Amino acid sequence: MQINKYFKELNIEPISELDNNEKYEFVNKVVVDIVDRFKDNNLDYLKMIDILQRTEMYIAKVPRGLSPVNYSYLDGKMYISEDIKLDTNNQFVLHEVIHRIQEYRNKKEKLIQLGLCDVMETKIKGLALNEAAIQYIVQKILNGEIQTIDVYGMEIPTISKNYYPILTNLVQQITFLIGENKLIDSTFNSNSEFKYELIDTLGEDIYYAIEDSFEQILEAKNNILKNKDKNIIYENTELIKKTYVYIQKRIMTSYFNNELKRIKNIEQVEEYNTKIIEYKDYIGSEEGYKIYSDYYNEISGKIKEKEQELLNKSLVVVKENKFLNIFKKVKDYISKIVFQN
Repeated sequence: MQINKYFKELNIEPISELDNNEKYEFVNKVVVDIVDRFKDNNLDYLKMIDILQRTEMYIAKVPRGLSPVNYSYLDGKMYISEDIKLDTNNQFVLHEVIHRIQEYRNKKEKLIQLGLCDVMETKIKGLALNEAAIQYIVQKILNGEIQTIDVYGMEIPTISKNYYPILTNLVQQITFLIGENKLIDSTFNSNSEFKYELIDTLGEDIYYAIEDSFEQILEAKNNILKNKDKNIIYENTELIKKTYVYIQKRIMTSYFNNELKRIKNIEQVEEYNTKIIEYKDYIGSEEGYKIYSDYYNEISGKIKEKEQELLNKSLVVVKENKFLNIFKKVKDYISKIVFQN
């Protein structure tokens, strides 16, 4: 069988299958942690339990270099290293469990979607975006803290310093701007709500630019890991840095340019200004800091113009109201005199 050949090549050797009691205790621990962390998202505890209880799980010998937990889409089974403690959740367990929960198949059992990833006939779209979203969620469950680390010569503030640090940083930027609720919903339930939210907020071209940039960064990273040639490593490192700075700038400028147009009152001006200042904490790389600084200086003038425009409108409304009040008093007075006569 193809699956046996696949795992033989990986040197994953199943030892024993988890019995129902072991599985339930393991599954319940994982799902409770997920649901408790995202209480506001109304994740379906029973649905998750049911999915995982129906999944065959095996303790296995997993060689070093591979993730100690592997969920296989080929046979729908999960393989857990004998070195993993089943009573304690870690990022490997959570990552693969989320992969299992988000799997969506059609009536013919054909894989259609994995969270933010569309599995099409000829290609897969959104794989890197989905991986980054899962890693962001995993670190949220584990109460990870944002740390600034050096990645390929760039300073990156990330919640996931060991796995997908650059992509996770970009997810942090996006969720800071639009909120994380629809990201959580779409990642677990394999729907398009997050995609539509991004398109509505940033624009359709930016959404697909994000999707493509995530793929480029992940592919370049894999090329670095697979090669020892210094030229190939250098080329892919530069590609990652260039792509990161490019998409970071597009996310920032698209969001704040669009939101500036949507401002309707002075309170929204204050909220906007606070948000763009706080956004600086999510920016990565020296070039990114400079782009942010230049953009902030440029947008600050537009914020002041918007504020003045709204103040002027407020003054006009106040004057009109005063005039109407005076007119009403005069009208009432004249009406009173006429009535008396």
